[in-house]
Amino acid sequence: MPRDYRIDFFRGLALISIFVNHIPGNLYSNFTHRNFGLSDAAEIFVLLAGISAALAYYPRFVSGQAGQSMGRVGKRIGTLYVAHLASIACGFALYAGAALWLQEPGLMLPDERHWIVEQPVEALAGMGLLTYQTGNFNILPMYMVMMAMLPVIMLLARVRLSLVLVVSFLLWAVANAWRITLPSFPGQGGWYFNPFTWQILFVIGFVGGILLRRGVRFPVSRPLYGLAVLYLVASAILVFAHLWDYFPSLPEWVWLSGFNKSWVGIFRLLHVLAIAYVVIYSPLPAFLQAWLDESNAIVRLGRHTLPVFWVGTILSVAGHIVRESVFGLPNDPTFTAFGAMLDTVLIGTGLCILFGLAWYLDWTRTQPKGRPILDAGERAASPSRVVPAE
Repeated sequence: MPRDYRIDFFRGLALISIFVNHIPGNLYSNFTHRNFGLSDAAEIFVLLAGISAALAYYPRFVSGQAGQSMGRVGKRIGTLYVAHLASIACGFALYAGAALWLQEPGLMLPDERHWIVEQPVEALAGMGLLTYQTGNFNILPMYMVMMAMLPVIMLLARVRLSLVLVVSFLLWAVANAWRITLPSFPGQGGWYFNPFTWQILFVIGFVGGILLRRGVRFPVSRPLYGLAVLYLVASAILVFAHLWDYFPSLPEWVWLSGFNKSWVGIFRLLHVLAIAYVVIYSPLPAFLQAWLDESNAIVRLGRHTLPVFWVGTILSVAGHIVRESVFGLPNDPTFTAFGAMLDTVLIGTGLCILFGLAWYLDWTRTQPKGRPILDAGERAASPSRVVPAE
C-alpha cells in the first residue's frame, strides 16, 4: 500500500501544535485548536499513532510473520525508551544549567522537577521505571505502554475488529469508574497520561487504519454529521464562555471523568471523534490527497515523528526558560508588544529548526550508502586499495 501523505500531514500539524503549546504563556498558544474545543493535539497525535501502527505492524502480523511483527514492536519500544531517557536528561540539564547561570533555583521546582533536587536517588529510579511523571516528559511513557499493548490489540483484531473495540471501551470505562492507573514515583498519584484510558484513542485509530488499508469507506450519515458539527460548535461556545460551572457538581466518575485529560473524559473523547468524523467526510481529505506529496514541509514533519517531537520538546524547554527567566514574561498568554515580538522569534526559530531537521533527515535518506565510487586515478592513488588475488 503506498504511503498516505494525509496521515503524515495531520501528524505534522499535531507536532507543530504540541511544540507551540509546550512553551507556557506564549501568544501563539491562543490559536491552537485546544482553545476552540475540548480536546487538543495530544488526542489527535495518539489517534494517528494508532492508524500508523495498524499500517506498519498489522499486515505482517496477519500474514504469517507475527514473530517478526512483534520483534519490530519491541525494537520500537526500545527506541522510544532511549529517546525518553535522553529527552528528560537533556531537558533537566537545560533547566539546571539555567538555574545556575541565572541564579534562579526556582527553575528546578515546578512540574515535579523538584523531586530530582529533593530525592535524587528516588527520582533517578523513577526515570528508569518511567514512573517519574513531569510536564513535557510524560507523553513517550504512555506511548510505550500503547506499543506494549499492541500485540494483544493485533491478536484481538485478528479475531474480530469489533472485539478489540469492545475490550478497549470496557477497559476505558472500568479504569474511569474505579480510578485505575499506573502509579507515579517518587511523586504521588498516577500517570498524567493514563495508558488504561488513552488506549481507547489508540485502538480506535488502529481499527481505522485497518479499514483504511482495506479500502473500507462507510457512507456518511447526514444526521450524525450534523450532530458532530453541532457538538463542535457547542464545545467552542462552552470553552469561550467558560460555562463549566453550569454542570452539576458530581463525582468525575459519574460523568466518566467528564473533561479530564488524564482519563480521556467522555466529553474530550466525543470531541476528538467529532473532529475526525467531520474532517474525514468533508472535501478536505480528497483535496489533500491530490495536493500533498513527500516534499511537503508539514508532511516531512509527520514522517519523522520521533526526532521532530524530541527536538521540539528540548526547544520548548529552551523557549520556556527564555520567556520566563531571562525576560520575566508571565506564564500566561498576556499580550504585550515585546512579548508578541519575542514569542514570534521563539516560535519562528523553533519551527525553522524543526522543518530544517525534517528536511535534513529526508536528505540523508536519499544519499547513497557505502563507500564512494572512485575514478581510475583515485583508485590508483589510494593507499588502502586492495588488489584481489587472481
